[in-house]
Amino acid sequence: MTSASQIAAPPYSAPARKSDGFSTGFYKLLFMTPTIIVLALVVAGPLLYSFWLSLHEYIITYGMGDLVWLENYAVMMSREFAGVSWITMKLMLIVVVLEFMIAFGLALLLNQPWLRFREFYLTVLMLPILMTPVAVALMFRLMFNPNLGIINWLLSLIGIPPQGWFGDPNLALATVVFVDVWTETSLLLIMLYAGLKSLPQDPVEAARIDGANAFQILRHVTLPMLKPVILVALLIRMITALKSYDLIYMLTQGGPGKVTETISFYAYRLGFRFLDIGQAAAVSFILLAAVIVLTVILLRIMREN
Repeated sequence: MTSASQIAAPPYSAPARKSDGFSTGFYKLLFMTPTIIVLALVVAGPLLYSFWLSLHEYIITYGMGDLVWLENYAVMMSREFAGVSWITMKLMLIVVVLEFMIAFGLALLLNQPWLRFREFYLTVLMLPILMTPVAVALMFRLMFNPNLGIINWLLSLIGIPPQGWFGDPNLALATVVFVDVWTETSLLLIMLYAGLKSLPQDPVEAARIDGANAFQILRHVTLPMLKPVILVALLIRMITALKSYDLIYMLTQGGPGKVTETISFYAYRLGFRFLDIGQAAAVSFILLAAVIVLTVILLRIMREN
């Protein structure tokens, strides 16, 4: 017969094991080790070696020379570097503003419920971002060719004389901006459109019931909710625009003169035309520092919002 003490006794349970913090941390580090090794070999190693080169007088034809410490970084005080920096900043601001305005307008249009064939339009608008920059540049070089290009032929039909799009100092930068906008707007478009599709509809419906019109909903409801996506999209695009090189190389080679020369192309010219690897590495690290500063500023703005 079962006693009352046996009935009242709780069922047996094994004592809880204390988690071993050391073992958990060890296994985490163990699983991260391959990634750390790959990053060290692929990223940290070349980066440190490039910084070491920037501290030396290094002409390719003569080999590595003396350790000059920060003398190569004095290039940032030159008038030539100031000129290419101004062109880079101007190009970045113009293309980012234009691309954001176009991409945001297209994203709002694609997000309208009454729009038919939305997937088809989105697919067509995504085509530029799927093409390599080299292919895009070659295509536009043919289109803007002063003698054989289709652009000048179309202008001739309405009585406008042929233009030297990449050879005219007054038109070269604007033409590069046009090609850049055509190529990179798709990136901002897909990010903004995805952000719009992910927004909750309850605040929008509540504002519509309260009598808000479309502009008021956009300004006071949609934009505040979309602000994190906008900041991330602008951060990514500003960084890539600040490092612009491939389109410049393929379209203008920094010319005519130096009206389209960016910092990245200036570093290339120092290293592979003037064979001054030390100064080229220094310019690259100056650009890296500018990208880091820009990233920190935008991330701080994101945290505050």
